[in-house]
Amino acid sequence: MADAPRKPLQQPADRRAGTTAAPSGGLAADAGPRGVALYHDMRVEEDFARCAHRLFSVLKKAAVSNPGAPRYLFMDVQGHRNSVGGFDADAWEIMQEFLLGYLGPYLTEINTPLCHVRNPQPQREDIPDVLTIRDPGREHTYDHRELPVRGRDTCADGRRSRPSVRAIADYLGLDEPICLICWQKPVERAHVVPASLGGSNDVRNFALLCPRHHREAPDVADAEAFWSWVDYACERDGHMKWAGLGTGDLARMKDVGIRLDTSGPVRKSLHHFGRVRDELVRHYGWTPEDFAGGDQRWVALMEHFHAVMDKATSTHFNVAKKASTEAWAFEVARRRLADAPAEPAADRPPPVSSRPPAEMAEWTVRKAPGNDGARSLAEAARRADIAIEAAALVRDIIGSTGVSTAADVLRGVREEVADRTAQFDRLTGELMDHASCRHCGHTIARIGESPWRHVTAPLMSRGCRAASYDRNGTWDNALERAWKATPPKAHG
Repeated sequence: MADAPRKPLQQPADRRAGTTAAPSGGLAADAGPRGVALYHDMRVEEDFARCAHRLFSVLKKAAVSNPGAPRYLFMDVQGHRNSVGGFDADAWEIMQEFLLGYLGPYLTEINTPLCHVRNPQPQREDIPDVLTIRDPGREHTYDHRELPVRGRDTCADGRRSRPSVRAIADYLGLDEPICLICWQKPVERAHVVPASLGGSNDVRNFALLCPRHHREAPDVADAEAFWSWVDYACERDGHMKWAGLGTGDLARMKDVGIRLDTSGPVRKSLHHFGRVRDELVRHYGWTPEDFAGGDQRWVALMEHFHAVMDKATSTHFNVAKKASTEAWAFEVARRRLADAPAEPAADRPPPVSSRPPAEMAEWTVRKAPGNDGARSLAEAARRADIAIEAAALVRDIIGSTGVSTAADVLRGVREEVADRTAQFDRLTGELMDHASCRHCGHTIARIGESPWRHVTAPLMSRGCRAASYDRNGTWDNALERAWKATPPKAHG
C-alpha cells in the first residue's frame, strides 16, 4: 500500500521553471536488459486521479513483464490548459509532483511536455502493490453539500459566442474534428457545464461529440463529472472507434501484435431506470447494498436526489430525463445522505418497517370494533414492539453495567421477540391485503374489509388524493368513502 499525497500547487509563470535534467549516474542504454518504453496520453477527460492510476498500472505491468529492464516513460497532454495558456493544476501536478516526485525512483527516464529528466540513481524495483491517493483537503472533489457550479475554466475569457469547431479540436488535441468517444463524424459542440447553469463559452468548456453521445452526455454543474462520464463512455463504447475499419486492416494490426476490441458490452437495460441503474453500477461503482436500506433510506435519498436535480442539473434537447444526469444526481445524493448529520432522537421520525405499524391496526379496531382479526393484529403488534424495546433495554443494561447474568435474560427476551414477531407476521399474512396506490404508486393495505390505507405516509406521496389526513392526524373520512366506493379492479 502506498499513498500519493495531493496538495495545492502554484504554477510558475514559466511552465518549464523548476525542472531539472540529470543525465549522469543512470543506467547505460546498452547495459543489462533491453529497455521498455512506456507511453501515456493524458487526455482531456482524465483528471489527476484517473491519470495517476493509469500511469501506475502501466508501470506495474512493465515491471512484471520485463523485470529489471530500464523503463523510459513518455507522456503527452491533451487539453488541460489554464486561462493563460499553461498547464492546469491536474496536468501540472501529474508531471511535476506525481511523475518526478513519486514515480521517478521507479523509472530510468521521464519525458513530458514539461521536462526531460533522467534518474541519477538506478531505478528501484520495489514498486508498491497498490496506489492510494489521499485528498485530505477535498479540494479536488465536488462540494456535494453546497452544489456549486464547478468548471475547469475558473477564469473564463468572457466570450459571447461559441468557439469554432476547429478551435475546440485544437484545444482537445485532435487532428480533425471527431467525436471524443467514438471517433465518428459529424460532431456537435457540447457544453461541459450547460449555459443554463452558468457555463461559459470558453473553449475549455466544450467537447466535440457525435449527435448520439451529445444526447447521452450529462447536463450537470460539475465539469469534472462531465469529463468523467466521457472517460466512462470511451471505455464503454471504445469498440465503436473501429467501426469503419476493414477486415484487412484488422488482420494486419493483429499480425503486428495490436489487439482491438471490436465488440462492446451488451446494453441489457431498455427502460429508463434500468439505464440509470446500469450506469450507477458500472460508472459509479454502486453495490447491491447501495440500492437497499429500506423505505426510510430511500425517502431520504430521494429528497437529496430531487434537491440535486433542481439545483445542479439542467435539460438539453428538450429531454426531461437523461440516464447520465440522473445517475450523477443519485451519486451526489448518496454522498449527501452519507454526510448528513444524525438527527436528535426527539426529532427523528419513527423507523419505517416492512410491516404495517401497530397504529394502523388500532385505527381499524376503532373504526370497526367487531373486527376480531384487527384486534388480534393490534395486540400482536403491541406485544412485538414491547418485546423489541425490552431487548434493547436489556442490551443497554449489559453494556453499561457489565452484569453477566443479564445475558440469560437477554437470551430469553430474544426468543420471545422471535416468537411474537413470527405471530405478528403470520397474522399479517392472513388478515391483511397489500396493493399499490393507483394515485402515487406507494404501498397501501387494508385489514379485512376495511377501507384501503397507505401503510406509511412518505414524502413522495404529497398531493396524492388517497393520502390525505385530517388536521388531527386521522384519515380523511370523505376521501376514505370515495376510495372505498370506487376501488380499482386490481384492489377488488
